[in-house]
Amino acid sequence: MRQFRVLGFTTSLVAVVTTLMLGVAPTSSALAATPTSAWRVADGPHTNASWYAATYGAGRFVVVGHGASSSTSNNGVTWRTNPAPGGSWQSLAYGAGKFVALSALNAPLREMISSDGVHWSALPGPAGEWTGLTYGAGRFLAVSALGQLDTSLDGVHWSTTWTRSQFLLNSVAYGNGRFVAVDAADGDALISLDGVHWSFYPITTASTPWFAVTYGNGVFSAFSPHGLAATSTLGYTWVTHPDSTVQQMNAAAFGCNTFVATGQAQGGVNNVITSHLGSSWSATPVPADASANWTALAYGNGDFVAVNTAGTIATMRVPGYCGATVATPPRDVSGNVENGQVWTYQHPPNNQGGAPIDGYLVTISSGRHQWTCHAAVYYEPNCIIRGLANHRIYTVTTQVHNRFGYSAPSDPEWVIPVSHWSLQVFSPATVTSSSPLTVQITGVVANAAGIYPQSPLTLHFGARQYDCVPSPFGECVITVTNPPTGRTAMWASYTGYGVSYRSPTTVVTVAAAR
Repeated sequence: MRQFRVLGFTTSLVAVVTTLMLGVAPTSSALAATPTSAWRVADGPHTNASWYAATYGAGRFVVVGHGASSSTSNNGVTWRTNPAPGGSWQSLAYGAGKFVALSALNAPLREMISSDGVHWSALPGPAGEWTGLTYGAGRFLAVSALGQLDTSLDGVHWSTTWTRSQFLLNSVAYGNGRFVAVDAADGDALISLDGVHWSFYPITTASTPWFAVTYGNGVFSAFSPHGLAATSTLGYTWVTHPDSTVQQMNAAAFGCNTFVATGQAQGGVNNVITSHLGSSWSATPVPADASANWTALAYGNGDFVAVNTAGTIATMRVPGYCGATVATPPRDVSGNVENGQVWTYQHPPNNQGGAPIDGYLVTISSGRHQWTCHAAVYYEPNCIIRGLANHRIYTVTTQVHNRFGYSAPSDPEWVIPVSHWSLQVFSPATVTSSSPLTVQITGVVANAAGIYPQSPLTLHFGARQYDCVPSPFGECVITVTNPPTGRTAMWASYTGYGVSYRSPTTVVTVAAAR
């Protein structure tokens, strides 16, 4: 269930700067994405290996694949070939002082483990067809093509935390206190705060496949072969961006202010793509083997390493000073609404980056137009945007600024100005049964002192019920599909401050489609 960490609302406004303008939020030019022309193909190792996984840990890069060898490097340029138990090693991670590799085939040998990436021991491992592995919050987390998620505290003893067979899970990442896995079957993001309990949310439309996900500087970034990248700070709500390539990205990594992704050829074209914030991408051809599948990426100590199924290893040294970073996105944007206006509060980021924060930028969008508002830095930096239409649904995001540029935006929240802020249900008075019905619920007060709504609200629509976790602005938007014809009464209920609330009843008339 979605949760918000939001500060309480205060009616005192300090040094409000109200700037209304149409336009797009500025992007950072101080930290450009690293050009991929700097890739260098490593000399060796000369093996018949088909590389599928790479990671960095204990001061070295380690790559494994389909075969009986691994390879290690301290600098990404000079590599050493090492024997390894034979297997289809397709996922690899470092954590708890060890390297762990899992097999993509549910064979008798499904795991190998090493303390140094050079000397390996075979283990039975967890049963499954493993496609992704990461380490975070003191545990390894593995995902499989069969929709299975397994976790281990030591990399040796494994337990299955969840299985949903309709998912084809390809990749998992850890960041911002959560695990996020992506699915190539139903197009969902799976989210867990502890690696044990899971929920899932669509990234875009149903059945849009997603093949890789990584985390960096406050942002999860995922990739679809439909020519899309998607970003999210918490994993619940995603914003899609064209990535200028229509190919399957098998791997992604983040390091030194740069996202990098690469994959397999499509129509004779095979690219490496890079981005600073995950929203605008540039593409250049892979450094070698354009017809091979580039399967894994790793970052460590100023270098990216990429590997492919032809046995090639390439490295790229990131130029410049990696400590010059923008901040992570603000934790939340919250606030309140009044007649035709929105008051917003930007909650400071978890990491201010390489320089002090000097401002915030709020963007409100109707889908066709945008309004921006600049906020100075105070204990509770704030903005007011006026001139909005009541009962129109807007989205609001916020960015933080330091001298290196703007952060990525916070995840979009919807906000609905209303003439009277109280618990009420609103929809068009008359609709046709051929169209979904959009119902707005506004005026939800906080559940506890200083906390914006977190417990679910229930819409009672005739005999149906719909649950929704309100936005930090105390509002819900619910879509009723195939509403029954005739007159239907609807109302909302929830509990806040230990008190049960109920909105007035309203009626909608649904006419039969002609």
